Amino acid sequence: MKVGILYIGIGNYTLLWEDFFKSAEKYLFPNVDKQYFLFTDKELSVSKSVSVYYQKDLGGYNNTLYRFKMFYEHKDDFDKCDYLFFFNGDTLFKRTIHLEELKPSAEDGFLVGLVWHIYRIKDRDSFPYDRNPDSMAYIPYGQGLYYFQGGFNGGRTFEYLQLIEACMRDVEIDSKKGVVAFVNDESHLNKYLLNKKVKIVGTEYGKPEKWFFPVNRKVIFRDKNDFFRTKGLNYDKKPDHTSALVAFLVDFNKYIRAVLKG
Repeated sequence: MKVGILYIGIGNYTLLWEDFFKSAEKYLFPNVDKQYFLFTDKELSVSKSVSVYYQKDLGGYNNTLYRFKMFYEHKDDFDKCDYLFFFNGDTLFKRTIHLEELKPSAEDGFLVGLVWHIYRIKDRDSFPYDRNPDSMAYIPYGQGLYYFQGGFNGGRTFEYLQLIEACMRDVEIDSKKGVVAFVNDESHLNKYLLNKKVKIVGTEYGKPEKWFFPVNRKVIFRDKNDFFRTKGLNYDKKPDHTSALVAFLVDFNKYIRAVLKG
């Protein structure tokens, strides 16, 4: 069994790569042959288990919107991998994750996606799907059961490459019309997975760093404001100045409501 790990580290995001790699080697899929595929615009010294592909900085959201194309252009290099998993640049592994926890089966359509618990307590018409009929990512109101986060997804190589190709094609169609999906690549991911069988994993496999719950998290998405600030860099997202107590109470309320709803 060989597993491919897809990672994009462009611009300042390259600074997150080393911590990602070290934590993945320590906690992700022990005793499984892993090959990392790193897409970056920097020259990096890496181990033999890392294949590096030069990818110029496309600027802003384009580095995420066109990730499907980045991967598809090198699809032949993934042939020796049985499964492929994409992890966001700010991912950090905190506890051991065995392959069986994330590996989808035939019953799952051989695809896996991340769904945060907060969407269990929301009406599907409030999901941030793309509502623009001119976009290939368009999902009408009244449709959809889940909202998938873009920070983690994967599957058996054949099925995942189908996902990549379809999303790449839809992004290109939108681009020719001058349309950008509401949440970029994430919108196209949700459109592709709409009404498909998918293995769903919860927030413990991709918890924003400043969320308090669930406490049994195995993967966090690092707070980029804090991380880049420690490096003396600015991040273009407005920092959250909510007090810790208020944040805890709000987070606790959402988590309990989600648990009770099942």
